[in-house]
Amino acid sequence: MSGPAHERPTETSLNRPPSAKELSDSLRIISMPEIFAYINENWDPEHIRVKIAKPGNLIHVPSDWHGSEKFERVYFGDAQVMFGLNLIEPIEGTRLPPEGFIDGLRELHFTLEDGNGKQLNNTEATKIISSDAMGVIVSPDEEIPIFRAILDEGEGKIIIEVRNGSMSPVMQELTNLGNDPSIDPDKKLRYRQAVSDCLGGFCAKGATAVRNRLQLNGTKRLTYFDDCLASGATILGDQEVDRVMGRSHDNMLEEIRVAVASTQGISIAIQRSLDRNVPLLVRVGAISYGLGNRTIGSNYLINTQPEMLDHGLFTVGDMGDHLSTGREGIIHPHICVYRPKIQRSNNETRIYLGGGLAMLRIWEERIRQMDKEPDSYVHVLQASRVNPPPQEDGRIHDWGVLFNGKTIPPLEPNVG
Repeated sequence: MSGPAHERPTETSLNRPPSAKELSDSLRIISMPEIFAYINENWDPEHIRVKIAKPGNLIHVPSDWHGSEKFERVYFGDAQVMFGLNLIEPIEGTRLPPEGFIDGLRELHFTLEDGNGKQLNNTEATKIISSDAMGVIVSPDEEIPIFRAILDEGEGKIIIEVRNGSMSPVMQELTNLGNDPSIDPDKKLRYRQAVSDCLGGFCAKGATAVRNRLQLNGTKRLTYFDDCLASGATILGDQEVDRVMGRSHDNMLEEIRVAVASTQGISIAIQRSLDRNVPLLVRVGAISYGLGNRTIGSNYLINTQPEMLDHGLFTVGDMGDHLSTGREGIIHPHICVYRPKIQRSNNETRIYLGGGLAMLRIWEERIRQMDKEPDSYVHVLQASRVNPPPQEDGRIHDWGVLFNGKTIPPLEPNVG
């Protein structure tokens, strides 16, 4: 690693509150190889601890932990994952800028191209993902992303698609609203619309073309659909729970589908895909390059481009809060929300409550607009970040995710 995370400047040292630029500049630069090196060394059962509730029982964390309450009541779950420092130490308080991200992809032998398949060099790829470009809508069923990265050699089969540039108008809208301290119901509606616009047709898109390109015809697709990918704790934790429960992801294409993702989170998702030898598709509306430290807000998406910092420090703010419909507390995990009628699809989509309830509504809207039959079963789960209080050094040394809905019977696509 390149040294400890910098603390943000203080009011005492500056005699004034630090600016968004100063807070952003306090993030240390990191590379994809550094992230890989840390994860490769530390991702083992001693550091990744999974607890599964016994039948009829539930799990809850101590009352002084963050996440012990959810929806104004004690939060219980049926599966818990604790990561130690794995998703804090390597990426908290860092920036992985567009050029560093592209360099990392190239070092892994990814092919880089625009949405039309034209090959890009590193400079061209860096420019396009950090631009104000937006995906092209060809028809209700077809959209062209601005960028695609493909790995299809050896044991690695990964495709990353980016729909919009990080300075696109829709990202400026999300940043403006995400940094607004007085967001009201009308602004929340605008925020939700911006998230929908950012995702576009990615929200309900199939993966036939991806399967064909990676020679994965007939392979089951498991989609993780969430509002954002910062550290990746929810999705990576879900994978670990499945592993401990014996739910194999062999012969499967995993898809991460989010509105906004950090370059750090995508890097960890790539590492886990390669390490587990599970093909991966990442579809993201746009990319953010910074993650906050504990004084700014641990692993909050942070703007690093000067043009975006003019709109605010946080890339999207608290997506779960801004997307909340107020109904999450009365919705319970469902074994199946949708069961496809056509060809009894064995594809599966998992949506996580919080901001995820709004994401489910956005997905439904896209399905209606496309006038198409859903191509997957859709399940809803609850997921909440949990961690103990800081230790004597003032730092949190362990954190994870508490799920609810994991011990319901697994998907059985051939059962009527």
